[in-house]
Formats: sequence, C-alpha cells, structure tokens
Amino acid sequence: MHGSVGQVVLQAPCLYVIMDSMKISISDVVIIEDNKVLLVQEKKQMAYALWNFPGGKLEPGETAEQAAYREIREELNVDLINPKLVKTYPVQNLGVNLDLNTFTGSIKGNIKIKDDELLAYGWFSLESVEDMKDKLRGPIILEQIREALALPN
Repeated sequence: MHGSVGQVVLQAPCLYVIMDSMKISISDVVIIEDNKVLLVQEKKQMAYALWNFPGGKLEPGETAEQAAYREIREELNVDLINPKLVKTYPVQNLGVNLDLNTFTGSIKGNIKIKDDELLAYGWFSLESVEDMKDKLRGPIILEQIREALALPN
C-alpha cells in the first residue's frame, strides 16, 4: 500500500489509482407544507418503490447547496426556495461512508416528477411516515423529518 493516510492505492500492471477512502456526499431536501413532508418513490432497482426525499450525489466541484438546487430542479421540475442546511448526517451504507447533507426549503412551481428516476410523489404527515417505516429508503428519514419539523420557521 502506497500513499498517505486515508488513501488506498490500487495497483494494476502499469497503472496506479489513488482513491480517498470511499466517501460520497449526497444532498437531500425535506420540503414541508401544511405540516406534511414531500417524499418521492424511487424507481432505481436497488431502492425500487421505497420512499425518500428528493436528492442525490454531488457532482464534481459542486457544493451541497448547489446539489440541492439541482436535484430539486431535475427530479421535480420546480425551483427550490431558501434552502437551509439542517444537518450533515454521517451514514454508512454497504461499506460506503456517506455525508448526507439535509436541507429544508420550499418549492415554487407545479411538481412534474422525472419519470425515469421516480415512480410517484406524495405529501405525508409524520404519523403516516411512521406507519410506513418499512417502505422508507432508510430509518434515518424519520430522524430527518423530526429534526426539520423542530426547526423554527
């Protein structure tokens, strides 16, 4: 193993690749209207039909806030208004370390989901999300909702 702490060097014939220990940054947005939260139902195979917040991975050179704006535009075809970072949650999933940057904000426009990524969207009360916890992408979703609802307007 070559390189500095936190890096792994993979060696192949005549090829060296340096990778920082696997860490991926994701931004998602908890959108609350009338005490209900917006969730989207995923279409990708690994999370098919599970409910989650709109969001996704940061692109190279992109900030967490820029990713939140982009993902809302791409997935819902609306504009994100006044995003505020709630918290960055460290999450480990299948051996990969994630920084989950959770924002709140409001949206402007009529939702039209990106149908190659999403099956549906809906507005849910906290109680209804608790009742469907086996249909959520992960248990952290309930924690994210509770923390976002606790924030002052």
